[in-house]
Amino acid sequence: MQPWTVEITRGALTESSHLGHGAVVDAQGQPHLIFGDSTRNTFPRSAMKWIQGLELVMSGAADAFAMTDAELALACASHNGEPEHVSAVTAVLKRLGLDADDLECGISLPFTDAVRLKLSYERQTATQLHHCCSGKHVGMLAVCQHLGFPIAGYTEYDHPLQVRIRNHISDIFSVDAHSLPFEADGCSVPTYAMPLDLMAHGFARLAAEHCTGPMNQAAKRLRLAQASAPFMVAGTDRLDTALLEAGQGRLQVKMGAEGVYCGALADRELGFALKCEDGSLRGQEALVIALLDAIGEHEILARLPDKFRNLRITTARGAVVGEISVRRD
Repeated sequence: MQPWTVEITRGALTESSHLGHGAVVDAQGQPHLIFGDSTRNTFPRSAMKWIQGLELVMSGAADAFAMTDAELALACASHNGEPEHVSAVTAVLKRLGLDADDLECGISLPFTDAVRLKLSYERQTATQLHHCCSGKHVGMLAVCQHLGFPIAGYTEYDHPLQVRIRNHISDIFSVDAHSLPFEADGCSVPTYAMPLDLMAHGFARLAAEHCTGPMNQAAKRLRLAQASAPFMVAGTDRLDTALLEAGQGRLQVKMGAEGVYCGALADRELGFALKCEDGSLRGQEALVIALLDAIGEHEILARLPDKFRNLRITTARGAVVGEISVRRD
């Protein structure tokens, strides 16, 4: 199959382009849409956070520490590091009796330029709390505290928490996750490479509740938490937040670094995974919009703000001089 091409025009000229590969697969493993190389081995990166968060619910830690839907959504987030995100991570850490130094995500500037500039203007120093993955990490710490696992080293491949996560990956994707290629993600947690079509099938199975009972219940609880608190999953001016809002509980979706998007439509028992070949954020965002359009999710797309649906190239004075579009042939 031919890859899709994201084209960036200026006037009549195609100025730049990005290639995309992807798959939409149902819970029975039947492909509904394939473009490019759907067998491409790909690190899902942060697109896997829904699955990495399952143990937070399955272990009982979420209830033990009285975590709200907003906090559960944050555990699945790549957030902007806005004050609401930082405050929520801080609040959970306090309930755990831990502090920011226990977060092994490292220190990173906030996700978006606007939040970075605000932090600088206010003369604040970025900490682990501002890292886009701090919500996932505080969720992992909650599991460790609840189950009595070691706090230090919870991001290591052989830590019992990471072993449990691999076991969940094995169940969901019908693979031996312990034999998958892996490497540390940007936040130090292991990420495991799989073919795109396999990822799509696993997301479909999880959304359709075709896994084990406790896992299905945990996945549904996390999915609905994200839908009810979409700001916590990303933040201001972020496509993930806009898509979750527009999906109105039907759509599970999450971006990952280096051009990845994964998601599912629970009521249609469909999962999807895509990769923008050059890792471009603008490329991956255009591709996920085009994918949802191609499978007929026009109502969801109609509820998106115009800036996410009609991608224009403008001058600094606001004049429209081109567009971003996806060629599917």
